[in-house]
Amino acid sequence: MSKLGKLDIIDGRMISMEQERKEVKESLEYAYAEVETLKKENAELKKSDSETKKRLAKVEEQNSALNSRVIDLQARSMRDNLMFYNLPEREDENRNNLIHNLLQEQLGISDAKTIKIHRSHRIGRRTPGSRRPRAIVAKFNFYPDKERTLANAKRLNGTGIAISEQFPEEIVKLRKRLLPEMKKAREDGRR
Repeated sequence: MSKLGKLDIIDGRMISMEQERKEVKESLEYAYAEVETLKKENAELKKSDSETKKRLAKVEEQNSALNSRVIDLQARSMRDNLMFYNLPEREDENRNNLIHNLLQEQLGISDAKTIKIHRSHRIGRRTPGSRRPRAIVAKFNFYPDKERTLANAKRLNGTGIAISEQFPEEIVKLRKRLLPEMKKAREDGRR
């Protein structure tokens, strides 16, 4: 092969290598542009994510505040309510009379018939075959009557019948969780 032929081959290879270098450069420039675009998009997404997290935190805070207000309103609406447990249940019962009789005969409240009960009902559905009577919730018209009834409830010890205040479910769960601490505090002589 002549020198000229060899130069032509070398020249062809150089042109080919120059073309490949040009293509690699263009490819790198394209990749760099893509990376820059992705960086910008990523920065925008991070900013959007941060804003979304702030909004979510605010919504959760508002939700928590509303939930607390709902629980407070429930507790206030139940303020005049008492729960009566294990009172015999009959199909044709008059719950107000049943409560008045309990107050007079077992709690010793002589003027029990004058205590006004706004409304009373059994809680839950009657389940066939169940021996345990459903609890009764009673709303007293006057708070002092409710407090007097609750104060005399200790006379029911040993009868199987019980009286307690009605609280929203969240407060009942919290009180159950705090019960061991309360018992320990009483044992330690604290109120």
